[in-house]
Amino acid sequence: MGTLGGLRSRLRWYGLGAIILAAVVVVVLRWPAAGRMSPPFATPTVGIAPAYPLPAFLKGYAIAVTNFQGGSLGLLGRTTLVLGGGPHGLAEQPGGRYLWVLNSGGYNAWVVDRQTGRVVASAPAGPAPVHAVFSPDGATAYISDFGGAQVTIVDAHTYQQVGIITTSNEPHGIAISPDGKTLYVACVSGGVVLGIDTTTRQVTHRVLVTGGSAPYGLTLAPDGKHGYFSDETFDHLVAFDTATWQLSGVAAVGARPALVRWVPGTNEVLVANNRGGSVTLVDATTMRPRATILTGSGPHGVAASPDGRWLFVANEGSNMVSVIDHQQLRVVGEIPVGAFPIDVMADVG
Repeated sequence: MGTLGGLRSRLRWYGLGAIILAAVVVVVLRWPAAGRMSPPFATPTVGIAPAYPLPAFLKGYAIAVTNFQGGSLGLLGRTTLVLGGGPHGLAEQPGGRYLWVLNSGGYNAWVVDRQTGRVVASAPAGPAPVHAVFSPDGATAYISDFGGAQVTIVDAHTYQQVGIITTSNEPHGIAISPDGKTLYVACVSGGVVLGIDTTTRQVTHRVLVTGGSAPYGLTLAPDGKHGYFSDETFDHLVAFDTATWQLSGVAAVGARPALVRWVPGTNEVLVANNRGGSVTLVDATTMRPRATILTGSGPHGVAASPDGRWLFVANEGSNMVSVIDHQQLRVVGEIPVGAFPIDVMADVG
């Protein structure tokens, strides 16, 4: 499976399988009525494997990568945590100490202490959770459940589920406004980007996208005034105004765009072109591509260092992370990692 389409098929099966498993457990164990308990979620048995390399020129940075088929989280240069399941998206809890790893093969997110490199908790989620964001104070996590048409709300201190928000089908990319009042969710087969009030937990707005669009990855400008989503149907990065909920720009990118990321300290959005074997940097003001850079096979997840110097690309088809010098706009390193790397995150070490 080396394409975004194959990944989506597997996620759909994971979601269906998780629902069936939950039903079986409820029948056999006669769990309490709905609303009193969350679906079962995995408590990981974590193994340790040798670390993937961290190039010397990246000393001082902390790079993490999820290996979807390999069932592991690589903390480059430090350790590899063998988690099982289907490690998918990465989300850093405000404060920087804890990294959440979404298990799209189950009903949970693993919480990893970045200081110790160890799993410290397993937080509940719905079927096939893929991505998460946090309230600005770090107290609440919002998890997009690709297989469940919902967002699961979790207390990020007690790791207890505290709510569920119903969405359109296949919620994937997720973002939150700087003030924490609005949640944005890109729904792939639902063909919509939703705006959700985090106080009432109700859908309040919908971005009217082009018919047939499949919103996938999602990011916000740092000031929260514009959002950007990848449309894997039409090979576009699409901008929308968060005040008017109207589309404000479109940029043609590569084939089957996947995850997107705002590059710190710039006015650029980084887009992974899954079938194009490349990434595109788009000027968020003009919505014109600045550069397209060839990477490995099947780029899916992207990240940027906090200083904006380095860009990172998880290439699911070639089992490596490409490192791009943002100043030179070229690949300067390729890091071998596990099977089917799907997301990557960069921070200071």
